[in-house]
Amino acid sequence: MTNFFAPARRRTATVAATAFVAASVASPITSAAQGTPAWAPTLDSVVNAALATSRAPGATVAVVHNGQLVYTKGYGLANVETRQPMTADMLLRVGSVTKMFTGAMLASMAEQKLIDVAAPIGRYVTSLTGKRVGTVSTHQLMTHNAGWIDNAVAYGRMGEGALGEVMREVGDTLFFTDAGRTFSYSNPSISMVGYVAEVAGKKRFATLVEEHVLRRAGMKLSTFKPLDALTWPTAMGHLVSGPNNPPTIVRPFTENTAQWAAGFLFSSAPELAQFTMALMNAGQPDVAYPFPTNVVQRMTTGHVPHPGGSGLDSAMYAYGLVVGRTSMYGSSERVWTHGGAINGYNADVYMLPDRRTAVITLVNGPGSGIPGIRIKALELALGTTPTGRAPAETRELTAAERAQLVGRYAQGRNVVEIREVEGKAVLLQNGPPCRCCGAEAPRLWVARRAHCACSRASKTAR
Repeated sequence: MTNFFAPARRRTATVAATAFVAASVASPITSAAQGTPAWAPTLDSVVNAALATSRAPGATVAVVHNGQLVYTKGYGLANVETRQPMTADMLLRVGSVTKMFTGAMLASMAEQKLIDVAAPIGRYVTSLTGKRVGTVSTHQLMTHNAGWIDNAVAYGRMGEGALGEVMREVGDTLFFTDAGRTFSYSNPSISMVGYVAEVAGKKRFATLVEEHVLRRAGMKLSTFKPLDALTWPTAMGHLVSGPNNPPTIVRPFTENTAQWAAGFLFSSAPELAQFTMALMNAGQPDVAYPFPTNVVQRMTTGHVPHPGGSGLDSAMYAYGLVVGRTSMYGSSERVWTHGGAINGYNADVYMLPDRRTAVITLVNGPGSGIPGIRIKALELALGTTPTGRAPAETRELTAAERAQLVGRYAQGRNVVEIREVEGKAVLLQNGPPCRCCGAEAPRLWVARRAHCACSRASKTAR
């Protein structure tokens, strides 16, 4: 069967939040607090140090506290060739942060009875009727619980008709396990949510997200459309290919309309801050808000267990958000979060809803500095020193647990095998040929030491 997600050929390659007034409801979005926070120079130093260490050209950061935007700033360069400075309101691709907007659209359409999230998608996409792939629901797809494989493709078909062209032709080869069995991250799942919404809403996916989410939240510049985004100040994505090589601009510009719903939104740190405020302020007695509380509740309720997701305790996947708890700030607190990455860009949105506090970090290059920026920004905004996570307790697996795990696991070309060796569970994973004996992959991993997967398994590969 044709792989409809694959590209046709290989490619090489400080503003205040704007007030938004809806027709029937005042906006909860307020301008940044007057004056610069006293801690701003400390955060600036941390961000600049993170850029130097990660070698990302630039970053934009927004900090929300008590439901208000209190600080936003751009750092470094938007373009290493023109030396254009990064400004806070510049647009960047946000990768899988996009999923929370697709989730918000789906939740809004469900609230308005425009779509039945429990219905099989074959009801809407008639070309899938009679196929196993047509039996899953948009709820399962949105929560990565449909049993579909992952397939993220940066370059593909263009034009808003591409989403339907691809999704109408998918087949049962998308399954790697039964629907409802387990959490498994899948970009095609979210893309299909976008197309089912198109059919149900009788409008293009981008228009639906604009009407149900972006414009209602006052996000005037955020868009899926590259030709619109490039009419506003836009930071270029950059890659770093080696320790001695400078960052280079990603060319050609990344675009695959068929996967817009999964990871192709353009947005800015201040506009993402507006979205977090719209979510966190929902139901608050002192503010109006653009999204009904039922929509926010559907978006932020954990539906599928996601063990270890985003480093949270009791993590679950909601509608485009990982939800769970953290004890880093003195007590167990709720967290809503999602990160994103796409060629040359990295993004992170992290919310503590009970404190109505959030940090948004966007970079136009490697994202290794993002966690440090987020942790320091939260520490400064909350006035609380993070305690760090307590190390997890470890123990040996029982014989019954080892027996349950033993087997071969595959998702597309990714194959792992778990074996029992001398009373321990060991993992064979795809890798290069073993240097000690020349054996081909898979390689055997035991207690973080790589061994070959042949009769010399006791000999460490160097």
